[in-house]
Amino acid sequence: MVGVLLEESVPQEEGGMVSAIETETKKKSLTPGKLRPRAGDTLFPTTTLAESGLSAQGRTKVKRLHVLIYGPPGTAKTVISHQLPNTRTLDFDDGMQSVEWAIKAGVLKRKLEEIVYRTILPPKNARSGASVLDIATDTLDEWVADEDIPPEEWDRPYPQFWDTLIIDSASPLTDAVILKGLKENDRLKLSKSWSQYREGGVIPMKQQDWGSASSLFSQFINYARSIGKNVVLICHEYHNTDEEGNLLSVDPLLIGQLRQKLPGSFDEVWYTRVEGTRQEPKYVFQTTPDPKHRLRSRLGCLDPIEDTDFSKIKRKVARFYGVDEDLLWVAAHGTKGIEEAVKEEEEDNLSRI
Repeated sequence: MVGVLLEESVPQEEGGMVSAIETETKKKSLTPGKLRPRAGDTLFPTTTLAESGLSAQGRTKVKRLHVLIYGPPGTAKTVISHQLPNTRTLDFDDGMQSVEWAIKAGVLKRKLEEIVYRTILPPKNARSGASVLDIATDTLDEWVADEDIPPEEWDRPYPQFWDTLIIDSASPLTDAVILKGLKENDRLKLSKSWSQYREGGVIPMKQQDWGSASSLFSQFINYARSIGKNVVLICHEYHNTDEEGNLLSVDPLLIGQLRQKLPGSFDEVWYTRVEGTRQEPKYVFQTTPDPKHRLRSRLGCLDPIEDTDFSKIKRKVARFYGVDEDLLWVAAHGTKGIEEAVKEEEEDNLSRI
């Protein structure tokens, strides 16, 4: 959390104002050879990559994969994501049939009973129905709480412990946060857009409504990132063009400034594309940016174009850093594990400031 330090002002002896911070600093002037305690010594220690890097002993046990995958329709984003281990999917697209087909066709080497998901669709009556965002948040809470149940008492037909959260996809989720934001702004009397929508059926979005929606979306993604799991956020693509229709960039389909800001909160941002022929398509990840795609990879070892095989990518990362594959992308489990993951995430966020 970044705070703002408000300086208290005190009068100068000969008129004008001087900050209390400056006055206090003068009182505690340092004599040569003496160093004051520094505020950053604990939060930002001096270290080496040998001690803190991915290849440091024990570090890889908590190093998880947070990846945003976006691309055009038909590039198998949903199926590809379910290669990752022990998945739980928040399905906002009603698209899990593609995963079932891929398993039955032998394309995806998983068992049907291993694919755990919840389809969350908007209510028929958006004016009075439950919030999709609230249902999604409650679902995450429920899945996390499941891991605290004594294993001998677990009697459900799917695995108790899970490692990977798939959010599929961001586009309908943005619709959900817009409605949630409208309702909250109406409740707080910050905007009348929701009242006007209920009367006429058209949403006259105002600047504060867009801001609320963006904030709610970011809060949900930050919460998903904080629960100690691998996270895959799937997005459709948005073509950003100028007034003449010239393509400026291909971005994740998100609302407003989130198209530029949200990818920065993910370690990996990859674009899916199809190569090969129509008869023999080959799906690939583009992992490095070009003039039209704002992509990134912090893994340091991926090629600009990678095969969409997570097992190969994992093997490459492990080999590059000289670590055991089994120590990569390991999730936290249970409330205690989540608390440790939250602390780790906070420290990681501080290191990016």
